[in-house]
Amino acid sequence: MQLERITREDLRAIRIGESRVYELPTYDAVLSAKASAYALGRAEGCRFVFRTEPDRHVITITRMPR
Repeated sequence: MQLERITREDLRAIRIGESRVYELPTYDAVLSAKASAYALGRAEGCRFVFRTEPDRHVITITRMPR
């Protein structure tokens, strides 16, 4: 899924145990998505696991229980 950036709403839509793959325009957008997910995970009592492909600006985000 090609997005300009990942929002908190995008992250909230991921259910526990579910993974989603996002293609972003820059690696800075990937880093921003990771930072947003860490903050949201602390606020909502869950954690997010990431797998990134820096050369392609792709991030896979999995929501896990805390």
